[in-house]
Amino acid sequence: MKMKRVFPSEDEPLQSSRILSNSIRATVSTRAFYESKPYTSHARSQFDLSKSQSEISNDLIKLPSSHKQSRRGVSHSIRNLIKKASESIKCHRRNIQEHKDRSRTAWGRIRSPSAILRRGFECEDEILYSPVPGNGNRPPKIPRGHSGSAARAAAAAENKAIPLHLHNEFTWRNRQIFRSSEQQEDRESGIGIAVTATPVSPIEKLDSPTDCSEISRVDFISKLPSELAIQILVNLDQATLRNIATVSKQWLKISSTPSIWREVFLREQTKTYASGRPIQLGAGLGLPSFNSNNDWKDLYRIREQLRENWMRGTAGAIYLNGHLDSIYCIQFDEKKIITGSRDKTIRIWDLKKYKCTLIIGPPDVVNNPSLMIGEDGRSRHYAIMPDMTKSPAENHPNTISFPIHHDQSILCLQYDDRILATGSSDGTCIVHDIKNGYQPIRQLRHHTAAILDLAFDGQHIVTCSKDITICIWNRNTGALIKQLRGHAGPVNAVQLRGNIIVSCSGDFRVKLWNIDTGKNIKELVGHTKGLACSQFSEDSRFIASAGNDKTIRIWDANTGEALQSITAHDNLVRSLYIDSISGRLVSGSYDQDIKVFDMSTGARLLDIPKWHSSWVLGAKSDYRRIISTGQDPKILIMDFGMNIKGIENLES
Repeated sequence: MKMKRVFPSEDEPLQSSRILSNSIRATVSTRAFYESKPYTSHARSQFDLSKSQSEISNDLIKLPSSHKQSRRGVSHSIRNLIKKASESIKCHRRNIQEHKDRSRTAWGRIRSPSAILRRGFECEDEILYSPVPGNGNRPPKIPRGHSGSAARAAAAAENKAIPLHLHNEFTWRNRQIFRSSEQQEDRESGIGIAVTATPVSPIEKLDSPTDCSEISRVDFISKLPSELAIQILVNLDQATLRNIATVSKQWLKISSTPSIWREVFLREQTKTYASGRPIQLGAGLGLPSFNSNNDWKDLYRIREQLRENWMRGTAGAIYLNGHLDSIYCIQFDEKKIITGSRDKTIRIWDLKKYKCTLIIGPPDVVNNPSLMIGEDGRSRHYAIMPDMTKSPAENHPNTISFPIHHDQSILCLQYDDRILATGSSDGTCIVHDIKNGYQPIRQLRHHTAAILDLAFDGQHIVTCSKDITICIWNRNTGALIKQLRGHAGPVNAVQLRGNIIVSCSGDFRVKLWNIDTGKNIKELVGHTKGLACSQFSEDSRFIASAGNDKTIRIWDANTGEALQSITAHDNLVRSLYIDSISGRLVSGSYDQDIKVFDMSTGARLLDIPKWHSSWVLGAKSDYRRIISTGQDPKILIMDFGMNIKGIENLES
């Protein structure tokens, strides 16, 4: 590569050059010569360094005599100049790698006495400690060599890391770039580095099978402290936990930690459809009380098997016998069942042992020997198990009669942990003290016809009657607060949630009432025949109603919109029950069928046909069972958890 205009020219700007220490020495002496003897621009133009020595000598010979004479005194200096310029050209043509870095201190420029005595032109690479303004339009001179030391050190370390053959190839390819551009490059950014490899497609790189083998695989669960591993795994679902248990023994051990399965169980198994709150532990809703000894992984298995049995309709049937006539009403929990019958009695049954423990009724009924012994001389109270065996063989429940009692059929009942309220065809409601052996507390009288249904909460008792009215009572004192009128037919069903009462009647209508004001706030119209039953979800969002038009309608309680219309049975729908935990809707009909529907979609989940020999009058369910009653004096228990090992562990 040829290099021109080593000396500065006034008519052209300086070209930045990467001048090494050897060339600096040559240039300093040249500058010293021109400082000592001024020269013209014509003289400068004659010394083109691209010419050879002989050409330059011939040019000098051709000069005018006057000029020769003026320059004769410095001929010796001109020869020295030519010699030094030639050495400078040769120096620049050498390989850059042959030059060793020399000190950039001021002493590095001291080469001869003349350099000390005479000040030469300032070189581009002359060391400056502060910026110097440029002359005229020239740019300022910026200090070099004293900044970016950290970057240069990092670049040097990076260059050392490059393999030797790649480094040589890189140097050869980029040598011309550095010479032509004659500027310092940012070695950190990689700008200006020639591309020497063929680009690889990102997709091809990802699809390459060899890349997977280069991925570092670390068993982080085994290496982490157990506490941290548990905090990670607790966020997984049960299916993932079961899969990772097959990775190794250590993963199996950690994934089986009870605290992990407890959180998974509570997260996935406490969700509800329309209760407004998660399932409470120990509330009799399918979750046991909290116990440090609980095997939560096994509890999860039990719940999953129970769910699958509900989906497949796999249940064991048990029939409880004892009542003498139709059983109109029923309620149950994990331990007991309470029923009311047309035979004027209220009976309490042990759900674990499948036997009747107490009969409450009028004196003439409970003291009648036929209540206990049938015409065949055998006990009337027994259970028929799925294998058609009787259990127990002999069952003689206790009987009791109180001064306050019902003289006619028991049509409806409801209980909590304190009281049992019953309504009868005699038009009265009796409140019993459960904790005091079902001793009657008071009898509510105001209706002029049979009480068909009732509901209560912590403050009120609400009753509805064939006399087409609804009465609101004070639970604690028994005082009548209000009597609501608005239906045009017998009020067959009533529910209470908060300050809202829902009622349905033979007049085809569902009505919503404000318990504080007694006003009718909403009316749901859509049924084409009289209604026999209705239900109100626990979170007060949904209402279900059904009756003689054989359809079930699900309503939005807030807007009054009909969400679902289900053609459910072939005869009058006599009973409805919303399981707000699971979202299942259970119906019973005069067609002797019991059916289960999905509240959200209206789809039929189960059909249990003809398990009763006559009309189905009542049907309720919990997490494990459906228990129903009918015109035939039997209680039907459909147990979906009968054959599941450990099912009793779900009890509170």
